[in-house]
Amino acid sequence: MSAGSFTYGMGFLPPMAVTLANMTTNVAASALPAWAAGTTYALGAEIIDANRVIWRSMAAGNLGNDPATTTGKWQNRGVENRLRMFDASLGTSTENADLIEFTVAPGRVVTDIQFLGLQAYSVQVTMTDPVNGALFDSGEQLLLQPSGGSHWGYFFAPIEREAKLLVSGLPAYTGASITVRIRNPGGTARCAEVVIGRSIWLGNTQWRPSIGFDDWSLKKRDEWGGWRAEQGAYSDRMKLQVLIAGTQYERTRNLIVAYRAKPVVWFGARGYNALTSYGYITGFEQVLVAHGISDCTLTIEGLEQ
Repeated sequence: MSAGSFTYGMGFLPPMAVTLANMTTNVAASALPAWAAGTTYALGAEIIDANRVIWRSMAAGNLGNDPATTTGKWQNRGVENRLRMFDASLGTSTENADLIEFTVAPGRVVTDIQFLGLQAYSVQVTMTDPVNGALFDSGEQLLLQPSGGSHWGYFFAPIEREAKLLVSGLPAYTGASITVRIRNPGGTARCAEVVIGRSIWLGNTQWRPSIGFDDWSLKKRDEWGGWRAEQGAYSDRMKLQVLIAGTQYERTRNLIVAYRAKPVVWFGARGYNALTSYGYITGFEQVLVAHGISDCTLTIEGLEQ
């Protein structure tokens, strides 16, 4: 098989938990009050609980109904703004004027950081160790990309921005801190999800992978044949054929089984945004073939966005 018939670096990135216990940020905390048993809440009033989850009152005269234990009285609105980029959802985003900056102390080895749903001019990642000092600096990774695919398009077509970015190659230090700066000067910096962790690499993807999306918009025709559409969410879909060394047959299966019900970042091929998806594996099949190679078929379904 020729080297050009497959890509390098198929694997996945399990996220580590990022909370206020191991992270500081320049994004302001929510100013919403905590729930109080003696307070009567109007319809639409919002409070925040100890886990930084926002709740909206679904009833007028809402008194004595703890949102943590009462059903039908409160609507869960998700975590506050500063934590939304760590909530395992592509439907919510952390937003801040000009700059989102945070520092996380992982307490473990981190090799890769995947950014999803970006609206930014640039991203920079640095790593600092309390003993050895500065260890890593990605530099300012520009996300602005000219469109058009030609010299004319380079100069005259509207500027497009990348929404995904992988920063890899972080050194293996457990006591270091990682600082991330997402810049969008003069505008709103936005990020739907930041996945920080240690990547697990499995093998090489054969070319001709299948990528697509499932659309959850409502589309129907009226009695005259005209279309009516209500835009909804969509989710990525990816199918891969991966070649893995035969000696890794059982290891590969065991690694994937452990994450069968957890959302992780899947890399169809390292460095290709179109082959990067954050979601679940929904299909896996292995076939042992000749020359010590295991031929694996994977189906990945992304989170809705």
